[in-house]
Amino acid sequence: MISLLRGKVAHKTLGKVVIDVNGVGYGVTVPLSTYYRLPETGGETELKIHTSMKDSSIELFGFHTDDERAVFTLLIGVAGVGPKVATNILSYITPAEFAQAISAGELERRKIPGIGPKLASRLTTELKDKVSGLGIAKDSAGKGGVLEDVVSALLNLGYKKAEIDERISELERISAGESGIEAALRESLKVMRKL
Repeated sequence: MISLLRGKVAHKTLGKVVIDVNGVGYGVTVPLSTYYRLPETGGETELKIHTSMKDSSIELFGFHTDDERAVFTLLIGVAGVGPKVATNILSYITPAEFAQAISAGELERRKIPGIGPKLASRLTTELKDKVSGLGIAKDSAGKGGVLEDVVSALLNLGYKKAEIDERISELERISAGESGIEAALRESLKVMRKL
């Protein structure tokens, strides 16, 4: 079973990356949170891997942090939640935010695409006792993490560091105010287009 890949980014598209490890390309599905942290093509990266084996195929799911992989593993252990749904959830909420939302019974209010009230309720019921055992740091949900993700995403989208630095105070304000990376990135793009 593959648990870690370290190599060069050979190719990437939204949600997918090919990692070249000594001449062998591994196709990996990644949540948006990990995708936005990937370096440009040719850059070195390291991904924590979950290997999913089916009758006819092997799929690799990659994560920037151990916390993301731990939450992914918890999620796919819930009946009716497959790897694609779990990856989607991690694209819209950080592991710390997820743990906090489950503990507080507020996952339904997070408005994650594809997660309706029934599934949110089931996830809360089944995972409430398990998320506390993960030991996910609450600080990782802080504005620094969201801001870092936003800046990384903007760089990947072709914005120059000088352009980002010029608007950094507005980006900090947005990152502190928004509940997740997708909303923060959407608002940040509006700010960057004004340049």
